[in-house]
Amino acid sequence: MTLASLSGVEVGPQGFTVTPDYLGESVTVPAGTTGQAAKSGSNEAYWGAFPQSFVDFQQLTGQSSYWFTSGGARDRAKPATPLTVAYTIDSTDPVPSENEQTITATVPEQAGEFTWTIDASDRAVTLTDAVNKGAYLQSTGDLKPVKVTDTRAAAPAWSVSGQAGDFTGGLSGKYLGWTPAVLTDGAGAQAGTPVAPGIDTGDGLTASATLGSATAGHTKGTGTLGAALDLRVPSTTEPGTYTTTLTLTALS
Repeated sequence: MTLASLSGVEVGPQGFTVTPDYLGESVTVPAGTTGQAAKSGSNEAYWGAFPQSFVDFQQLTGQSSYWFTSGGARDRAKPATPLTVAYTIDSTDPVPSENEQTITATVPEQAGEFTWTIDASDRAVTLTDAVNKGAYLQSTGDLKPVKVTDTRAAAPAWSVSGQAGDFTGGLSGKYLGWTPAVLTDGAGAQAGTPVAPGIDTGDGLTASATLGSATAGHTKGTGTLGAALDLRVPSTTEPGTYTTTLTLTALS
């Protein structure tokens, strides 16, 4: 028989505190006995039950309905309350016998670090000369690689995002888009979602967009991010050279 089910227990060096499962739990009882009330908007805050085997045992005592939402006036008092288990860990070192030795080694926590750099000495990207595509003029190129290193023990999530300003000459930065890619696997790197140039709709890269990211718990290491740049400007754009600045930001 199970008296209580414990979920999500986080055990510490001196014990733990957890609320046994009750809320949202359902049980069945024999026909002809008081059953579990239907879950509704008025009782969902305290609706539930103790483990099925415990409720089954209470059928023998005549107290079965005390352990689940039965529609009675005391239903609000039935949910389980926090349970605390405390203990002391015996840290006494073993005493070796005459022909034994104890060997103790300590491995300190490795803090590690999170770093990112633009993996190029020249940080200027020159796109191809614009080609007339009929409805627009297109110019393409590649973002300079971005190297991300994460050796932190906890391996928290991280992300690198980019945002472009308007071009010189009054040309909107929304016309610039990209397709991110992972050039070298490592540090849990995953490519961001492509952003289309805003030639028809959308803000392009004038709205911050994710170049790459990693979820919590990722593997340690170094990865390299990149992106194919795609500039599409109106076919009526005046000839000339236009320049913008793409700002990269890392969060972790």
